[in-house]
Amino acid sequence: MQVALLIAKLNSVFALRDLGRLTYFLGIEVSYYEGSIHLSQTKYVSNLLHRTVMLDTKLVKTPGAVRQNLSKFNGKPIRDASHYRNVVGALQYLTITRHDIAFAVNKACQFMQQLTSAHWLFVKRILRYLGGTMHDGLLLNSSNQLTIKGFTDADWGA
Repeated sequence: MQVALLIAKLNSVFALRDLGRLTYFLGIEVSYYEGSIHLSQTKYVSNLLHRTVMLDTKLVKTPGAVRQNLSKFNGKPIRDASHYRNVVGALQYLTITRHDIAFAVNKACQFMQQLTSAHWLFVKRILRYLGGTMHDGLLLNSSNQLTIKGFTDADWGA
């Protein structure tokens, strides 16, 4: 009821139009399932992988290698960092629904000033991981308790 009052109040000031149930907004796909909402960025990931020519590469099970230490001294320096920065910026936006890559993306961001080929290989690993987990996202349930649970395609029935 509170929402209806708010909408009526806003409609008295602004011209509003009901667009129905939200399905896609700013690269975030919204699906509804038995009282839950699933947020994913499947199309966004697909476009990113296509843009980086990583759509058909070998998949990996983790976004980062175990015990992999990055430093500004590993690898050969990259002269034009614009492509790297563009991809890492896209990965940062992806962390809205993909918290599983947040640590690795943060690690990739720490070397923006002095990029090397090792940093690009690290970002490519994140992209290879995304290729195999493209449909993963956040599942939001209505509940009186706060619980956080991982979500995969198998949970969704895909």
